[in-house]
Amino acid sequence: MIKVKELVKIYPNNATALDGVSFEIEPGEVCGYLGANGAGKSTTIKILAGMLTANSGDVEINEINLFKYPDRVKRIIGYVPESGAVFPSLTPYDFLEFVCKIYNIDKSTYRKKILDFMEIFDLKNEVFMPMSGFSKGMKQKVLIISSLIHNPDIILWDEPLSGVDFNTNLVIRDLVKELSSKGKIILYSTHVLDMLDKICNKIIILNSGKIVYDSHFQQTDGIQIENILKQYVDSSASKEKAAEIYKNIISS
Repeated sequence: MIKVKELVKIYPNNATALDGVSFEIEPGEVCGYLGANGAGKSTTIKILAGMLTANSGDVEINEINLFKYPDRVKRIIGYVPESGAVFPSLTPYDFLEFVCKIYNIDKSTYRKKILDFMEIFDLKNEVFMPMSGFSKGMKQKVLIISSLIHNPDIILWDEPLSGVDFNTNLVIRDLVKELSSKGKIILYSTHVLDMLDKICNKIIILNSGKIVYDSHFQQTDGIQIENILKQYVDSSASKEKAAEIYKNIISS
């Protein structure tokens, strides 16, 4: 379970990224974490992943206090950052082997896991090729595998499908359903809402560092997440600006 209580994050330029954020996510829940750019989504996920410190507040993950025992928490999470990077000189096998060794996975176990995951993501022919020649989508697949290969209880994904193809979207959809059925928690931040409509059972929306919506979501209700988001994130100013720019372009 993830318990976040009154989380505050203020950056050195006095910009408040999170202003008293509180929420809970239960085992088996797939939570879409949404909001406009700058709302505080990536900041929250980086704090939960132990990449950033908070100014105040508290976080418990599976009853472990993140701020007191960050190393214990890091062992049970899988993380794909918003702008992830791989080591281009390494092969996927080398990179994933490195990840497995960090988590003390036995070689007899991790070799098969690496090969199986690479096949699932249609990369079986690239297992031992340097990633310097990989497309963005191929590198993203390797990062997704790295977040899952140690069988974490908590999966934190920040725009995980950036650049990946349609088939990978289908693979991810099936994987998420399987993982959630086993009690895994998935916190999924993205601007691509079509996927969330199909996999989420909980939605949290941030606006200017505050939670403005936190509710469970049923795909069977026929309500699209986009319609929920429109109610809580004001896009009128952006639309007016875009209309003005467009008018200037076509009149020049």
